[in-house]
Amino acid sequence: MRRPVLDPTVDPSRAADRAADPSGWRMDDATRDALASVIAGRRDIRAFRPDPVPDDPLRRLLEAAHRAPSVGLSQPWRFIVVRSEATRARVRAIAQKERERQAPRFDERARAFLDQKVEGVLEAPVGIAVCCVPPPAGTEVLGRGTIPETDLHSTACAIQNLWLTARAEGLGVGWVSFYRPDDLRDVLGIPPQVDPVAWLCVGWPDERPVRPGLERAGWASRAPLDAVVLEERWPAGDDDPAAPLGAGPAADARARTAVRDRADQLVKPVGSLGALEDVVERWAAATGAPPPAPLTAAHLVLAADHGHTDARGTSLFGARVSAQVAEAAARGETAVGVLARARGERAVVADLGLRDGTPDGCADARVAAGTRDATREPAMTAGEARQAMAAGARLASGLLDDTGADCLVVGEIGIGNTATAAALLCALTGTPVERAVGRGTGLDAQGLARKRAAVQAMLDRHGAQDRDPLRALAGVGGLELAGLVGAIHAAHDRRVPVLLDGFATGVAALVAVALRPACREWLVAGHRSAEPAHGDVLAELGLEPLLDLRLRLGEGSGAALALSLVEQAGRLHREMATFEEAGVDGPSHAA
Repeated sequence: MRRPVLDPTVDPSRAADRAADPSGWRMDDATRDALASVIAGRRDIRAFRPDPVPDDPLRRLLEAAHRAPSVGLSQPWRFIVVRSEATRARVRAIAQKERERQAPRFDERARAFLDQKVEGVLEAPVGIAVCCVPPPAGTEVLGRGTIPETDLHSTACAIQNLWLTARAEGLGVGWVSFYRPDDLRDVLGIPPQVDPVAWLCVGWPDERPVRPGLERAGWASRAPLDAVVLEERWPAGDDDPAAPLGAGPAADARARTAVRDRADQLVKPVGSLGALEDVVERWAAATGAPPPAPLTAAHLVLAADHGHTDARGTSLFGARVSAQVAEAAARGETAVGVLARARGERAVVADLGLRDGTPDGCADARVAAGTRDATREPAMTAGEARQAMAAGARLASGLLDDTGADCLVVGEIGIGNTATAAALLCALTGTPVERAVGRGTGLDAQGLARKRAAVQAMLDRHGAQDRDPLRALAGVGGLELAGLVGAIHAAHDRRVPVLLDGFATGVAALVAVALRPACREWLVAGHRSAEPAHGDVLAELGLEPLLDLRLRLGEGSGAALALSLVEQAGRLHREMATFEEAGVDGPSHAA
């Protein structure tokens, strides 16, 4: 006679029972069918609705993850639940930066790679950072002695449990691996010994894919089962066995979603407008609506001199040329004046630190008579850097208020400022001097060597890599670059997008984003310049340029040329017909 089992955690079966019916532990058909459906229907979701995720289903996801198997019952996982949009914006910047960094690895498929949507960090209302905590040194975990990686394996099981439960709940999950672990550690305060295994985007999906996204896109396909199942051993003959967050407005997730909803209905294949679709989405998230047509821009060009220019010969031109170019630009005789005039738009050229005084026609916002020679002393005091930022903010605010412009185009004038920008890039990111320093206005080999030596001297004096953006800006930066930081922040405060010009404005944007991560969502890269390191700057910002014309002119000219592309992107989005309006059959989702 069987004894009653009082403890519900004890296995009630007996050996005779198991022998008589080996499959007796099987669940009923409906349960197994439901499980198979959940597994088959699990997808990596990239597009999310902005609606919040209630606490109850989120708790069920985390409970399922915590029920995962772990070697030695070590339970190495930890889950950081992130709802803050500011934090998610910072994580998205990391992901976008890695996307740009990794694209060249795919050679001829790089463009196809950039066409793939690889994350929904800002769109999903919840982010979950899944971390793996190794056992304390000297602690023995059953089953881990020969394969220490079982910590990570166990954590992956927790992720799968969470993912399948989310599918059953109707929630979408996207696994983001486009980050460097130390970058995510910095954002979330994760200790160095803890491994940030995954960032999971969690929310209500804005897509219901039947097949995996990369399979639908033709990037890859699922191998047949027989291709991955081996019998007994590996086949003979195979040699290879198998910080504080900034302030400012947040991006409008609902407007972004509304743009994507309409884009999916337009008479075109999904995603066929490439980078223009991303511009429209980003613009809508920044302003609440797609780019208007016609589009009105305000052009702000900041000018200053650099102490190292004459002292170290970092340019073909002497420092006095900065004022001459600024005066010509104020008269509308240089590229930015021609382009702004052709569009009927206002351009302001402002002096933030020209050595010999403010030229005729330029706005006087002087902070100092140029920077000092950063190879010998700090380029600016911390107070001067802040004054220049404030001056840039005032100029941008006044210009935007006066013109009511839809966007701000920023540019700079300053002989020698590519050397300054290169030093600032190295200080902020650790980029090697040889990579960061280009020929600028056309230096020969000897001039390039002088310029690199000057930048190295700046870094040797002020620290080769100073992650503090304000200290780096004061130590090796320029007054006009500091002013651009303030201008970007002022535009962000007004929810006005900023079109970046070349290398120098890109480096200024790096400082702006370091001080206020959310403003990155308001930035549009007008073009990639001829400076070799400009691509690295854009990758750091996670931005894809609209134009690549090998320009090295400055003054905001490349950004101004990109305005028409932004304008036409908005026009296409607004004026193209939907499938229903055009009487055209839409795409079939059965495949």
